[in-house]
Amino acid sequence: KPINKKALKPLLNGLLERGISCLAIVLMHSYTFPQHELAVEKLAVSLGFRHVSLSSALTPMVRAVPRGLTASVDAYLTPVIKEYLLGFISRFDGGVGKLNVLFMQSDGGLAPESRFSGHKAVLSGPAGGVVGYSQTLFGVETEKPLIGFDMGGTSTDVSRYAGSYEQVLETQIAGAIIQAPQLDINTVAAGGGSKLKFQFGAFRVGPESVGAHPGPVCYRKGGELAVTDANLILGFVIPDYFPSIFGPSEDQPLDIQATREEFEKLAREINSYRKSQDPSVKDMTVEEIALGFVNVANETMCRPIRQLTEMKGHETKNHALACFGGAGPQHACAIARSLGMTEVLIHRFCGILSAYGMG
Repeated sequence: KPINKKALKPLLNGLLERGISCLAIVLMHSYTFPQHELAVEKLAVSLGFRHVSLSSALTPMVRAVPRGLTASVDAYLTPVIKEYLLGFISRFDGGVGKLNVLFMQSDGGLAPESRFSGHKAVLSGPAGGVVGYSQTLFGVETEKPLIGFDMGGTSTDVSRYAGSYEQVLETQIAGAIIQAPQLDINTVAAGGGSKLKFQFGAFRVGPESVGAHPGPVCYRKGGELAVTDANLILGFVIPDYFPSIFGPSEDQPLDIQATREEFEKLAREINSYRKSQDPSVKDMTVEEIALGFVNVANETMCRPIRQLTEMKGHETKNHALACFGGAGPQHACAIARSLGMTEVLIHRFCGILSAYGMG
């Protein structure tokens, strides 16, 4: 049957009136007959939509729901990426179209600007990290298979490398199924900026992040307690080794005093709750509470590592832990201990290893 453009026009105009300017188009059988999706795209562009993602162009596969979710993710991300790329490339002589710039995709491969889109870029940074540690450590520093442990500000990405890149064709991130080839990387919401909370008598870490601004309490911007604060209390973060870039004039060191005061407030809350449950329990110290939160974060990060190894028939303890990312080395020994590993490798470029891998 031909497509009913008359009925479609007011629906699309209604979306535009509500301020929606990006569209994902998913028709049931477009994997074998894309013409209708193309016709809807033509109509949408003529009405003034800023960006249109076609499921038939992105992943021409049978299942409509994952295909639809993939197109939605793409329509959500691609306009933002394109806008950024336009600003980035326009600063070079020659500008768009003339410049040979390649971008890392989730599958560990590179793509030119014209073929780079949102659904293939979701894990581009972590994919760079997998390339980075596999090329610098495997066969160079150790003969053991590697577990990649990349802990950043908001999340931790774990992966496995034993001589070849392991890829998956479908993955689920934050509830959305994405059909695109990508390296087998598991992401958990625990990073240096993950919020610390005491809820219903339990220690919780994340999934919310305190962000870069205001950041953790120790950043002197009036932030909330985060994993970085717990590491500061425990001495895993050493203020003397941190640049003095905090405070209103951005020239002060990390604020250990403010962090301790916030933890003392939290300690009063935790101890009064524990006393209400059992009056005979001893009060927990600030250090014990900080360690409790770090242990919760570590356990959250060990879970996906076990999924990548033991659930696929590999013994975790036979691997070396390739540790990188801004917060990774603070947790490396504890993670290795929990998993029975005896070898931890920390590259001297570990803070920028994902960028190094892309290069």
